[in-house]
Amino acid sequence: MAVFKKNETVKQDTFPRVSSMPIEKTNSFIGKNLFVKGELSSDEEVLIEGKIEGKLNVRHKVIIGKNGTVNADIDAREVIIIGTVNGNVTCSYKIEIVAEGILNGNIIARRVKMADGALFKGNIDMTPQEEKIPDAGEETDKNSLNGE
Repeated sequence: MAVFKKNETVKQDTFPRVSSMPIEKTNSFIGKNLFVKGELSSDEEVLIEGKIEGKLNVRHKVIIGKNGTVNADIDAREVIIIGTVNGNVTCSYKIEIVAEGILNGNIIARRVKMADGALFKGNIDMTPQEEKIPDAGEETDKNSLNGE
């Protein structure tokens, strides 16, 4: 209960209305004291400051924060690594590893951005899935190469 002086009133606009907050800007957040084991799926951005083991499927951006540790394969539109990832990363758009970021795993992405000082151990495939060139060991159908 609040105590007011005789002529004092509370302005109604001092408190934000929940309905006025943009839902599109809402992010999922895994805090630094949270540990998730299993498969995590999201249709919105995800910021990870905690620990995850398993698999991540995100339709938008995944940010692995400074305190974040991910021991999982990641499949997302965009991934930004500031913390540590041990697993393969597949992005439909791009991946970025900042100077203090660590990735131990393979990358499949159209665009790759790696800062000076980033640590990366793995392979990079920048060929879009629909344009993938067959490996030397794979047999190809000659008719499909000729457009027949």
